[in-house]
Amino acid sequence: MTSSSLVFLNLLVAAASQVSTEKEIRRQLDEWAAAWQDSESPAAIRSFLHDVNFGVASTYASWAADLPNVAKNYAVAAAVLESVALLPDCLIELKIRDELQTRCPQKMYKIAIQKLFSMGDTAGADDTWKRARSLFRGSTRAFPEVLPEDEAAIPWPSAVETPTVWVRGLTRQPFWDCHKAWPFVRHLEAQFGRILSEAVLAAPKLQKAYPYLFAAGSWQNLFLYRGHTWNAEICAVMPHTCELLLPEIPTKPGLPYVMPNNEEIVLFRSVGGAYVGPHTGAVNNQINIHLTLKGGTGVYLEVAGEKVELQAGKAVCFQDSYLHSLEHDDESQERLSLVVRVLHPQYEMQSLNDTRATEAEGALHHWSESTALRKELSRLREHYRKMHDHSEDPCRAPKPSESEVKKVQEMFSFLSKPWNSGIETESLDAIVVLSNWYDRISKIRKVLDLAAKHRNAPIILVGGRGRLSSIQAAELNGEAHATLAQLLVLMEIPGELGSIITNRVVAISCNECPTEELRMKCGCVGNTGFNTDRFLDWAAKHLPPLVRPRRIAVVEESYLVRRVAATVLGRLQGFGRQTVHNHTTMEISVVNARESEDSKALHEMMEVHEAMPSAMIHLMADEVVRLENYSTGDGGSPQLFPKEFVAEANKTDDFYRLLSVAKDLSAQYAQPMERVAADRRMFWRCVAPRDLQNPAAWTVPEAPGEAFSYWQRSVQPERREPRSEPEPEQPEQPEGPERPGRVCNEP
Repeated sequence: MTSSSLVFLNLLVAAASQVSTEKEIRRQLDEWAAAWQDSESPAAIRSFLHDVNFGVASTYASWAADLPNVAKNYAVAAAVLESVALLPDCLIELKIRDELQTRCPQKMYKIAIQKLFSMGDTAGADDTWKRARSLFRGSTRAFPEVLPEDEAAIPWPSAVETPTVWVRGLTRQPFWDCHKAWPFVRHLEAQFGRILSEAVLAAPKLQKAYPYLFAAGSWQNLFLYRGHTWNAEICAVMPHTCELLLPEIPTKPGLPYVMPNNEEIVLFRSVGGAYVGPHTGAVNNQINIHLTLKGGTGVYLEVAGEKVELQAGKAVCFQDSYLHSLEHDDESQERLSLVVRVLHPQYEMQSLNDTRATEAEGALHHWSESTALRKELSRLREHYRKMHDHSEDPCRAPKPSESEVKKVQEMFSFLSKPWNSGIETESLDAIVVLSNWYDRISKIRKVLDLAAKHRNAPIILVGGRGRLSSIQAAELNGEAHATLAQLLVLMEIPGELGSIITNRVVAISCNECPTEELRMKCGCVGNTGFNTDRFLDWAAKHLPPLVRPRRIAVVEESYLVRRVAATVLGRLQGFGRQTVHNHTTMEISVVNARESEDSKALHEMMEVHEAMPSAMIHLMADEVVRLENYSTGDGGSPQLFPKEFVAEANKTDDFYRLLSVAKDLSAQYAQPMERVAADRRMFWRCVAPRDLQNPAAWTVPEAPGEAFSYWQRSVQPERREPRSEPEPEQPEQPEGPERPGRVCNEP
């Protein structure tokens, strides 16, 4: 036999032996679990492991810790782990390794105590802690009683404070005042809506988090900062979040880390039914700043026996060394959180005492605070360069000058002016919302106000889905139903005249299209013309002409008021398509949901477009150009209304002056808009408005409606897979070119 053949044969024998050993270990663990008896099994396991070599015993410990989550397995794991902790080859690390390094007995006892808490055996966990606390400092001896902290090799103060490494002399408390200890937390809370919008974009990169900790459901994480290093790829997706935290982390750059995870920034996601079992962190010199971005209701964080319910936009700070767990109710929506792990406020060089090494840094005899600070400065510079290279703001665009804002103000006032607003003081036949993609909250408030005054008027909501739609709208298959969902809840709240009855509301959306093909494409609603046609179809059946004109109040948003008014009036005069009603049988009022066209209203509009203020200017300028094209049929557009609906007879010159300004502004900001419009997800990210009055309820930042199937695949992999055929093309929303009206059953 050749030497190479002999080597190969030896490898086969070794592999077979390893497989045999693995099978034997797993079989033995299963037998211990099946025959578990509290009074006898721990001693039997200890005797068995005493007679095997330390490598095999360590494998038993490792595999026992990963046994399925049932009570007998927890008990077996705790017994195996403590048995290994007391083996001589494990105990020796109490003498040869530094206190601020991972040591075998401390790690084994930590996991054993966690297992006992997981099975609800608090008394057993406390007894195990006492035995760990009886080990004498600097030796391998154990005493029959709990030793004082300064004499104990493992100085854990209680069974609920058992980290892998313990730094002596630091204040202990489960929860901390976030704002007092870390002032930057207030800024994070104030910016949580924008952080959320970035986190949603990064969500497809989330991965399963710490599988050995969670007992049920889905728990995922994604690191923005880890091991002194910023993740440039994620910061390219979350540039604002990284910019907020880059000056704050690390919190104490001149100090050595004790554990590698001393300071980290992590995104966490959980869904209904998730449960993360009780566990303690790596070391007591770190605090977790837990900022909930989304969800929270029905999600409970328990620290040292105290349970708090999470709340979107609010931070909870707790000491990582305390036993903590997380429970996510089955019916609660998904939760997204940003966790910033920082150093304990009292951790300083003096905390190291005579420490020779830490787990994170190794030997400290060459450690220099000034060298560490210089290294951190160089690192910051390098990461600023990397972030600049990788994360140039995709929403970048020239900021409007003061003179341009004045021009925009004139356009805004012109476009936002209500039409025939006096009729809502009379008896209304219907209250209508024709496009729901934008300022849903303000519209709902205005609709409720009108509904309270006109208690017999039905409420008609019409709207499809498009590039700026929310996940809620996509799930409900149309913006009309998303608006309906919020409106029905608020209508049940009693006012001065009692609650408003909910059967007054009609929603016309994708599901109401007459054919399967149109329903799939959402092809009969979406733009202003389609939405107007669907309302007039409904009115022909439910509000037939009377001797007097039917009075209709249309609730619209700021700078879309004039075009909606012109489109509805054009339809009533026979432009686009014929309808039962005309301008003699139906009187229209178009009211502004925000009730303001002044500079304050414009400033609010600029703020809700904070990601790309120039986008709002471009959209507004295009509105003026669109009015000209739709009133003349120029530019390849259909004629949807006569010119007098756009510019009053005595103000034609003013309109054409405004049109010239609009064309200039549209051309000036066309390039950045074309860039973001080329990518539907980027268009949503940069152009989608934020609602300043109610950011927690505003659903647009969740995900773009037309990317719903993508979102199902990547952000929520546990949901059903979408159909394999290509997604149908969707009709444009109000920001896109208007298309001629057509009846739903046309091809």
